[in-house]
Amino acid sequence: MGFSTSGAMAIIFVGVLVAAGIVIPVVQTAQEERTTAMQERDDRALAMRNTAIEVASWSYNESGNGNFTMDVNNTGSTVLSVPKTDLLVDGVYQESYETSVDGNGNRELWQPGETLNVTVSTSRPNRVKLVTEHGIAETVTEV
Repeated sequence: MGFSTSGAMAIIFVGVLVAAGIVIPVVQTAQEERTTAMQERDDRALAMRNTAIEVASWSYNESGNGNFTMDVNNTGSTVLSVPKTDLLVDGVYQESYETSVDGNGNRELWQPGETLNVTVSTSRPNRVKLVTEHGIAETVTEV
């Protein structure tokens, strides 16, 4: 072997090292992000399985003020966020409605075993749906 062959092999070897130095960190980062995403997906699925709600009672215009009131029990084992709980009346998302957890209007967490009271001012609805942050919903029809 002459010098040109040895020089060419050295250049190829250095090129392989540089390429590996670029590729390996990228592959490691992609694998870490994939693992994190899978863990987050599993956490969301577990929270969804452990979330359960049940409509305890509902009434419309009981006090003559045109309000719909619904009491919903957290029957699962997941702590739910009141601000992340959504209300739909006849398929329309409600921007503003009053909530209280076990009579306290300042609470933002809805613990298992507690009751969320939702009051919205509306005309007589045909269908009211409450949706938790994990996508679990309960619907009241024929109000």
